[in-house]
Amino acid sequence: MTKLIPDYLRLHGPNDSVQARVVPPKDALQQFWDAYSEVTGWRVDHRSIEGGQLGLLPAVNAGTTEMEPNIAVSKLAATRLAESANCLAKELSVNRDRMRAQEMELAARAPILGGETEQERLADQVESLLAKAVKGIGCQAAAIYLLDDDTQQLKCRAIHGLPKDRLEHPARPLRGSRGDLQAMVDGVVAIEDLQAAQVETWSSPELYASAICTTLESDGVPIGTMWFFSEERKDFRTSEMTVAEFASTEIAERLRLAAARNQKHHELSRLPAQEIAQWQFESLPVGSLVASGWRVDGMLESPQAWASGWHLWDILPDGTLIMVLAEAVDHSVKGAMTAALARAALTAHTGYRHTAQDILQRVSDTLWQSSTAEQLLSLLYARVDPHTGEGEVASAGNLNVMIAGKYGSRSVLSKKCDPLNVSIEAEPVVETFQMQQGETLMAFTHGFENGFGSISTIGSAMQEAMFEADRNPLARLRRKLANHGELMQERGAVTLLRE
Repeated sequence: MTKLIPDYLRLHGPNDSVQARVVPPKDALQQFWDAYSEVTGWRVDHRSIEGGQLGLLPAVNAGTTEMEPNIAVSKLAATRLAESANCLAKELSVNRDRMRAQEMELAARAPILGGETEQERLADQVESLLAKAVKGIGCQAAAIYLLDDDTQQLKCRAIHGLPKDRLEHPARPLRGSRGDLQAMVDGVVAIEDLQAAQVETWSSPELYASAICTTLESDGVPIGTMWFFSEERKDFRTSEMTVAEFASTEIAERLRLAAARNQKHHELSRLPAQEIAQWQFESLPVGSLVASGWRVDGMLESPQAWASGWHLWDILPDGTLIMVLAEAVDHSVKGAMTAALARAALTAHTGYRHTAQDILQRVSDTLWQSSTAEQLLSLLYARVDPHTGEGEVASAGNLNVMIAGKYGSRSVLSKKCDPLNVSIEAEPVVETFQMQQGETLMAFTHGFENGFGSISTIGSAMQEAMFEADRNPLARLRRKLANHGELMQERGAVTLLRE
């Protein structure tokens, strides 16, 4: 019969691990709030932060009671300090969330993920898998470390159960990291006692009692390691090590698929349609002082990689100013080609004497004769005498134009008509107008109008800009438009300001 000796009667040697449970250190933010309570005698009621208004309660520790708190500073001073610290904490939290998404972008080992939402989705998926694996193994925390391009450093890319500042820590060298190297050779390694002196060469990245380290592979090549940490010393079973291996395989596959999608996206970005789109945006004119006392600007936004519209302005040989806005009815790549053809036709026909209606008819003839398919186009052409402010406009299709000043706005077109190329004869709406100093002529597409909800809203915004003598009213409207929801429809606009 074997007699067991109680722990309190045992003699412990220098290499024995006395502590069976290791409490990991807190992150810098938690340490600050602990120090804040200790120094000021107040503690933050975190429930009040969620409610939107910060509140304080007396700090209580082993040496005080709630009836006799050790208050060192006034509540007002402590509140001001806590509010300033809370602002910094919020900013730190935002930066950590961004770093979390960026780490997933780097973890996917591809140039660009499909946007911030895609980065966050991948981060959520990886962290969810880590959480499930941690629960299945019976650990408390986990972390993913990926190799750099030179396979010399291991950088923490994702965590679960660890302080958020771990993503901010610098990379650690692979050289000398026995646990990581052993996992890359054997696939998985279980370390039952990380605190024992004789196995300090495991070089655990965290202060825990026990751990499992597995390798992450892509096409059979190690790309990093994954650690599972336990606060209590334990002997890992074969089933728990198998769970760790399955988790590392699944996460490595998620990263591989993300990299493959990103590579495909990168390859698609070089397709001819993308090159056409690049040409479109590079050929758009830049807002400027087109003539003395006349300032012009334009914008074009599209949810597609390409655009089906364009705008331009110029000074004709007779000294008059022209302003043009166009948009193809078809918003596919085919429509983008129709718009490009119309732009070339308009440029060719403005070099000799014409009226606004003549230009639309000549562009329509070009579209009609160049293809048997329907190449429908909305086109607005305006010309203004810079000396008198008198002008004429011809419009076909679903475009609109208004004049806005500090006293209000007015529509220039009395009606709308069919787009060009519906029939062989163009029948545009033709109007004349008069611009005073401090007024802006603005043409815009149906998508721009839908972004604001109504023409009256656009007119009010323009009137406000003119009342404040804004020299760039279109930029103001564009900022307002950015707060009106996601871009779902192409938006185009052009303005001509008489100073």
